[in-house]
Amino acid sequence: MPGRSTGRKMSVEKEGELRMRTLSILADSDEALTIDEIKSRDFILAPITTQKMARVIGHLIEMGLVRKAKSKSLGRMVYKAVSKMVEQGYDVEEENDADI
Repeated sequence: MPGRSTGRKMSVEKEGELRMRTLSILADSDEALTIDEIKSRDFILAPITTQKMARVIGHLIEMGLVRKAKSKSLGRMVYKAVSKMVEQGYDVEEENDADI
């Protein structure tokens, strides 16, 4: 149909870059981070909307590379790379939303 878009506003390559930058930030951090903290650590991620970042992180969670939990102190969702959790001695075998 004329004038109809696919809904994709960002190329597959650009989305892949966002995922890799996000994963890199989470893998380098010793503590779990909120979306705003992740965005503040990279100038490419800074202008991305919170909703788009949530989708990017959601894809990483589906792939099993990142885990999320609700921070009791912040009252917000926080995210941490599974590789960092293994390095710190967490048992990451079962999938649950435990407190990080």
